[in-house]
Amino acid sequence: MSRFSGKKPFAQEIFNRHVGEMRSLLHTLELRDSFEDNETRPKLDMYETCHDIVIEFDLPGFTLDAISLKISGMTLVLDACKPKEQAEGKFLCVERSHGRFHHAVHIPGNVDPSAIRAEYRRGVLRVICPKSCERLVPIKEL
Repeated sequence: MSRFSGKKPFAQEIFNRHVGEMRSLLHTLELRDSFEDNETRPKLDMYETCHDIVIEFDLPGFTLDAISLKISGMTLVLDACKPKEQAEGKFLCVERSHGRFHHAVHIPGNVDPSAIRAEYRRGVLRVICPKSCERLVPIKEL
């Protein structure tokens, strides 16, 4: 029968990881609360493949210069701006969005932030977040 001292050598590492995750989530919530009235959120899809986590934002009609993508910890922050289109006549119906777009997304899973890449094609911004190898923590019973 093994003796259990109640102390786990990796407890501090687990605690630090949980604290880091909580800080990242709180930071994401803080970014979401900083919206202005004239800001909207672009629609997004997020899915997982065997090697990547992929986030796709709908940004039709945007120029590449108008899109800003930043990573803060495990939070992906998208800022974009689309000016209102000018027309000769008067509008009868306006359904397309314009103005400032903002979205903060927490990236789930084990992702390598230095390997994240993005591509913009046909009005869709695709952010590819490669998964990193999972760390295995050895547990020894004494």
